[in-house]
Amino acid sequence: MKPLISIIIPAYHIAGLLPGMVKDLLGQPFKFFEILIVIRADDPDTAAVAEELAKSDDRVRVICRKQPGVSSGRNAGIEAAQGEYLVFPDGDDRVTKGYLGTLLGTIADSEKKPLSKGFPRISAQMGLIGYDVIEDDRVIDQTEESGIRVMNQEDFLCRLFFQENYQGYVWNKIFKKSIIDKFNLRFDERVYYREDQLFVCEYALHCDAIRYNPARMYHYVQRSDSATAALMPEDGVLDIKTLEREMTQCIAFSKMRSLLKEHEDPQWFLEQEYVFYALETFYRMRLVEDHEYFKDSYFRDIAKEILSIEYYPLDDWEKEQLDSLKKYEQTGITEENKDEG
Repeated sequence: MKPLISIIIPAYHIAGLLPGMVKDLLGQPFKFFEILIVIRADDPDTAAVAEELAKSDDRVRVICRKQPGVSSGRNAGIEAAQGEYLVFPDGDDRVTKGYLGTLLGTIADSEKKPLSKGFPRISAQMGLIGYDVIEDDRVIDQTEESGIRVMNQEDFLCRLFFQENYQGYVWNKIFKKSIIDKFNLRFDERVYYREDQLFVCEYALHCDAIRYNPARMYHYVQRSDSATAALMPEDGVLDIKTLEREMTQCIAFSKMRSLLKEHEDPQWFLEQEYVFYALETFYRMRLVEDHEYFKDSYFRDIAKEILSIEYYPLDDWEKEQLDSLKKYEQTGITEENKDEG
């Protein structure tokens, strides 16, 4: 029987954690799904665990990819998926029973079942649910809204950039494969951070309605060795490889800005977030001792774009970053931060 949902999990160096997520998924009351675990050949430990999980249930399939990065893994899963809907949980997180059924309920076509007094149900093209953030086995953050909400495209796009509940994570959302296939939507493999928000933004541009269910059934587990945690070292100084990956979030912001050029309000919210995170990234760039290291970087084009955006610095720190960014855009040379000199 063809699965209704394809669950795509890129798995890299999570041999000890992957079974927890797969166990949660296999224990869902909703049963009509496939799990595609996308592995890499240079991670034999995770590959071996994935193969064992596939032996335990014929709904689990293993796909091997050559290219690095979570985006290439998700793209490989999209290519192999057989389901009508796609879900993208992270392999080192956990989900509650009802995760799949609740997600499906936000998006499944129910137009044939009118509400009382003949009102038709609204058919959504994307659905999302609530989540919490867990650290050291305790909840440290969670979505706050308490009611089901149906948003039009413009409302959702605005919320995507200013309200935490609607951030661009893909793991608490469900997508129609028909839309992804029709418009050839894929994750940008050049982008290491905010690649998910970029994908959600592109997808949302093909939606009339998005339904949100506040049920917190996804549990994002925050770990000290995660890719996100690498952006927040205790001393505030990133290694150069991590810094260059962080810089790619500005590629995502720039692309989203272009996508939203016909959407004035969402673009405004996007631009404010874009400038803020670009300045944070630039601050870290200025900590690199070789001040000509980024002279030929694409970030000079990013700097030019940032300087063209109407933005009022919130404090002296932002003003100082903007002033130095202008000099960098002209010369390609970064300066020491004033508080680091």
